[in-house]
Amino acid sequence: MYPPNPNAGVQNLRILSLTEGRALLALYESMTEIAQAHDWDRLAEVEHQAATIRDAASSRPPVPLAAGEAAELATLLTRIQHLDHEIRHQLEPAHEQARRLLAVEVKGRAMREAYGNMEGIGG
Repeated sequence: MYPPNPNAGVQNLRILSLTEGRALLALYESMTEIAQAHDWDRLAEVEHQAATIRDAASSRPPVPLAAGEAAELATLLTRIQHLDHEIRHQLEPAHEQARRLLAVEVKGRAMREAYGNMEGIGG
C-alpha cells in the first residue's frame, strides 16, 4: 500500500543541537533586552544571527536525540518561545506607529499626486 517509512520506530528526533539551542537562547535573551530598549536596528541584527542558526539547523536532516537531551532541549525551546512572545509584545507598539506613519505618508503622496504642489497658489 504505502512505501515503508525509513523513520518508523524513531520517536525522538531533533533538528536543533543543544549547543545551537543554548546559543539561540542567549540571542533571544539579548533580543528581549534590546527590544525593551527600543533599539530596533540592533534587534534586527541580532535576529539575523538567530535566523542563521535556525537556518543552519533546519538544513540538516533530523537525528536521534541522545539520552538526556530531550528534557534540556524542551526547556530551552519553551524559554525561547516565551522570550519570543515578550519580544513581539515590545514590538507591537512600534509596528503600529510605523503603520500609522506610513499611512499618513501614502495619503500625503496621493494628495500631492492628485493636486500637485499647491504652494504659492491663491497668495
